[in-house]
Amino acid sequence: MSRKISVATIVILGVILAWGILNLDKSKPVLDEPEHSLEVDPSAQRGKHGGWLFTEQGFQVEVKIFEDGIPPQFRVYVTSGEPVDLNEVGLNIVLKRLDRVDTIGFKPSGDYLLGDQVVAEPHSFDMTINAQWKGQNFKWQLSQIEGRAEFSPEAIQNAGLVFKKAGPETLVTTIRLPGEIGLNEEKVVHIVPRLDGVVKKVFKDLGDEVSTGEIIAILESRELADAKIEYLTAIKQVDMAEADLDREKQVFENTQRMLDLLEQDLDPEEIYKQLKDLVIGKSRELLIPASAKLRLAKSIHLREKGLLEKGISSESEYLVALEDYKSSEARYIALREKIAYDGAWSLRQKKKTFEVNQLNLQTTNQKLLALGLAPKEVDQLPTQDEQHFTQYELRATLNGTVIQKHLTTGEAVKKDDDIFLLADLTEVWINFAIPEKELPKIRLGQKVLFEKGPKTLHAKLSYLSSIIEEKTRTVTGRVVIPNKERDLRPGGYITVELVLGERRVPVAVEPPAIQSFRDWSVVFVKYGSHLEARPLELGETDGKSVEVLRGLKHGEQYAAKNSYAVKAEIEKSGATHSH
Repeated sequence: MSRKISVATIVILGVILAWGILNLDKSKPVLDEPEHSLEVDPSAQRGKHGGWLFTEQGFQVEVKIFEDGIPPQFRVYVTSGEPVDLNEVGLNIVLKRLDRVDTIGFKPSGDYLLGDQVVAEPHSFDMTINAQWKGQNFKWQLSQIEGRAEFSPEAIQNAGLVFKKAGPETLVTTIRLPGEIGLNEEKVVHIVPRLDGVVKKVFKDLGDEVSTGEIIAILESRELADAKIEYLTAIKQVDMAEADLDREKQVFENTQRMLDLLEQDLDPEEIYKQLKDLVIGKSRELLIPASAKLRLAKSIHLREKGLLEKGISSESEYLVALEDYKSSEARYIALREKIAYDGAWSLRQKKKTFEVNQLNLQTTNQKLLALGLAPKEVDQLPTQDEQHFTQYELRATLNGTVIQKHLTTGEAVKKDDDIFLLADLTEVWINFAIPEKELPKIRLGQKVLFEKGPKTLHAKLSYLSSIIEEKTRTVTGRVVIPNKERDLRPGGYITVELVLGERRVPVAVEPPAIQSFRDWSVVFVKYGSHLEARPLELGETDGKSVEVLRGLKHGEQYAAKNSYAVKAEIEKSGATHSH
């Protein structure tokens, strides 16, 4: 009997002890009601619907994430040993994720309570279930880890992980086209001698840099010497013609003054005095005596006229005096007219001679300039030693590089020989073929991208051919590229991207960051030491950035480089998809 009592006592004590254990570590009741809390191992307790099973005081809930052909939603089945009116059950589930907290409410739907929102992937969270039924509050907690791994700073460094903040990017729609680097044909010059000669000295070789005006070679040319002599002769002829013209102007002006003085009927002594030191020339010799003779004839005529009126002289004497006066007057007037005309004509002739000589000087000057002499060199010719007349200095006509050379010392060259080719390599062209079908999308000024070493540079489409190439059905496009570092070599091939359009997107990630995980495209976001797979809904890509439509927020950090290491660690850790 005592043995039975002892057994019964042990059973009763065991029940009491079990009840005490089940009620350890309870939180304070919600709304001052008793609360039941239990952290359940999801792998240990499953209900008949395959969900997590939580039981307390005869009240049992089975939490199932249902996603069979529909977006994932919570379905909660409630029992208490007998049917439970779902309208009497209050329920919410709080999901604490790395980046946020989701609170899900429920309402009856058939034989279960249905969550009011989709359970977003990944299903990795700390879950708190809060239930109310018949005045009692129940609370259960569960941790569901999926697609997550923990990395220490050392592990991050060893894996070579590089993180980047998600943010807006510009997606560029382009077409890739093969291109060829070429010389900027607007900055290429051919150096030709322009006259026959023999090479005396060469100062530049292939690849040498040259500056505008720099001497690159010297020739010996008889033709140049002749041209210089013609120029110097023309200078002397102009000087002589100018001196003749100046003297003729002086003679003409002085003659006009003499004619004016004679017209005033002044005393001969006064006229002589005023004209004494003036350069007049032969017209003085002719006109002064004629004027004196006219004055004398006039005086005799007047005297004979007076004597005739007084009856002292005969009429025949008067007529002789009159005829002599009129003859002298006619000769004087004719001489004045001739002197005036001859003076003007002589001045015009001297002026014409001067202008012809000036024109000849300009012609010989232009000839020397056309042969390549600088204006300063031409100006210095009158003082140059004649032994240098045959030396012809070839000068560079731009700042650039010698890319072709076809002469050696002692070689005879012709005036049209192409002896140097100079190019400015600080700027080059990139020519590329645009398919005919793409032409409706192309316009001048469009952006063109290309890679120059580690950098991606851009330029603008500056030329578009008007002709379609018959065989390839393409049109040549062109951009002008700065090349100060000379790392773009003409003749080389390069791939360009012709930008057809640009669009700014709120969030984008780099393509290498995206991994395939289960049936998702994911990136791995970083919160503290944890990295978690984040399923993404992706939009368009330009190969450098991928648009994110859903799944990643602006400012979140993601593994942009070596993200495969995170995937491998998650798969190794065995974080499963368990609902």
